[in-house]
Amino acid sequence: MYKIFLPTLCLSFCSFATTAQPSYSFLQAGFVKTEIADLESFNLNGYELRASAEIGYGFFAEYKHTDSSDSLDGFKLETLQRQFSIGYIHNISPQMTLDYRLGLGNFDMTGTRDNDSASADTDYFSVATNLRYQLTADVEVFGGLEVQNWDGDADQKAYRLGAQYDLWGFLTGIEYTKYSDQEIVNMSIRYAF
Repeated sequence: MYKIFLPTLCLSFCSFATTAQPSYSFLQAGFVKTEIADLESFNLNGYELRASAEIGYGFFAEYKHTDSSDSLDGFKLETLQRQFSIGYIHNISPQMTLDYRLGLGNFDMTGTRDNDSASADTDYFSVATNLRYQLTADVEVFGGLEVQNWDGDADQKAYRLGAQYDLWGFLTGIEYTKYSDQEIVNMSIRYAF
């Protein structure tokens, strides 16, 4: 009897629920913590807003706005990044998607002390891909790669890893992104529709 009961019990704990594919239509707000290379003394904190919508035939559009700042010894450092992307969703399985994105963005960093300020602003193009897997009905894991071609020679390469948990109809998540010269941790809440 235990030869049937034990494997059945183990499989029931390990089984995955039938799940839908991850949604690309959502609104998201999050808290971000950013560290920039050569500026480790600054502890940049701020927010990120994202809006994404499936526009048909497997295509989607996404807008991302990130704003963070910190002050140290009377010097204030602020960063602002905006990016608009258009992508295509490749359905690999009922639980897994792979998306491809082309984006256009802007990165602005401003330092201010008293009445003096200095700013660096650049536009960039990006190419990215993300793999999203709906592990269970409540848990999604994802990862991706991105290359940004900045004006000048400060191109960025990045990888990202994260997970989301469905909590009463809202997705709570954490995401880690490592760029060539910065690291970002994002804790977010998402409403998918």
